[in-house]
Amino acid sequence: MVLSILLTNSLAMKSLKLFPFLFVLILYFGYSCKLKTESVCTISGNAANYGAKEVYITIDGKKDTLRIAEDGTFTREFTIADPSDATFQGERLFLYLYLEPGKSLGINFDGKAFDSLLKFTGDLSLPNKYLHGKTLESSSQYRRLSQLYKAPYTPDDYKKVRDSISKTEYNYLEIFRKDNPGLSEKFVKREQKALEFSVYYDLYSYPRMVGYYNTNAPVIPSDWYSFLNNINLDDPSLTGISDIRSFISLYVQQEALKKSGIPDEKSWGNPVLLRAMFDFVKEHFKSLEIYSVVLYDKLKTHIDSEGTTGIEDIVNEYLAKSINESYKARIKEISDKWTALAPGKPAPPFTLLNIKGEEVSLSDFRGKYIFIDFWATWCGPCLAEIPAYKQLVADYKGRNIVFISMSVDKEKPKWEAMIKANEYDWIQIHDPVRVNKKYLVMYIPTFTFIDPEGKIINARCPRPSDPELRKLFDRQPGL
Repeated sequence: MVLSILLTNSLAMKSLKLFPFLFVLILYFGYSCKLKTESVCTISGNAANYGAKEVYITIDGKKDTLRIAEDGTFTREFTIADPSDATFQGERLFLYLYLEPGKSLGINFDGKAFDSLLKFTGDLSLPNKYLHGKTLESSSQYRRLSQLYKAPYTPDDYKKVRDSISKTEYNYLEIFRKDNPGLSEKFVKREQKALEFSVYYDLYSYPRMVGYYNTNAPVIPSDWYSFLNNINLDDPSLTGISDIRSFISLYVQQEALKKSGIPDEKSWGNPVLLRAMFDFVKEHFKSLEIYSVVLYDKLKTHIDSEGTTGIEDIVNEYLAKSINESYKARIKEISDKWTALAPGKPAPPFTLLNIKGEEVSLSDFRGKYIFIDFWATWCGPCLAEIPAYKQLVADYKGRNIVFISMSVDKEKPKWEAMIKANEYDWIQIHDPVRVNKKYLVMYIPTFTFIDPEGKIINARCPRPSDPELRKLFDRQPGL
């Protein structure tokens, strides 16, 4: 199922130039209040039998917290300019949401029976009731779809199941629409577009996914991508629906991968791919809205992961060319944060407990190089790096470098059990106070290299399995 990636645009106040003072005053306050009301969407509700003290709303990639009061209630206002997709999540609960400016949504749930006792209220109850019902109706079929990447299934098998999902979802929409005449036609048309492009997303993803899961991948039919001939991706109105935005984003990335020759496994955080995606959008899309939205997603993901080193010109180009002021402000904000982690800057200090309960501080290792691995026991890619990490530690044993693994696990006992069971031969510390935020860790595993004076060499190093990391080490004097 296509993950929701969300679109909002900032709402600009237009200046009013009216001369009679009283008229100006009345008109100004009336107009400004109206704008404020129409740009606010209120989400409230009640959580029963739910132990956590917060739930989370993600709108347009920005995750916000809703605090749950002692009586189980929660409420918060969100500023949005256009109809928007969102997600609502917490411990063992997840919802896709639809929001509109100037409207309200109530979410009442029971932590012990989330799906069966969930109730929506407010202006937006019907579209959100529909979205949840659609998810329940088709979720088992989507699970089945993911199994079809593996042998012995064929592209035809995959297509049949995907067609069955489409039939289920379109039928559900029609039945819900008839049973709930209050569901707006505007939302129905929006949802029909979303359903259309969710099919495109899955069909376009299939060759890549089947190649990942199946070493003897079947031959893809020559007309597999024929659906691309019937859609205009350079339509700025498409970016307001998350399923469509996801498809365009995937399309841009995959076409840029083909053009650049970068293998999929080398794509994450690759600045060459980022440049290729910028070039592809500029070559194939005329819409500045598409440029602003799609390349915002790509640029933000890269900066969150790798920082701005080596892509400063791309950042400057986006800030100059994008027509989305909100996105430009966010890119500038996150870019500015990375100046504190530039090479030569002091590494953020910390004092945390190791597996023995002893304090470990960054300053303890002054005079030595320090290599920090931010990881978690539940992180597959982190665990995949452990054999290479072990070998790295062994090969550099006795040299002027300290290896530290900083766990971001929320559940400390799981971390303790894993460390004690494996007896790793390097420093293991646990981060319950989010020291990793000072290092701008958004994705794991993340690796940071610090010099003997406690200054950053590289805030985002290659992984231990990458030969480039050893080359970086071997270039350092006295290591």
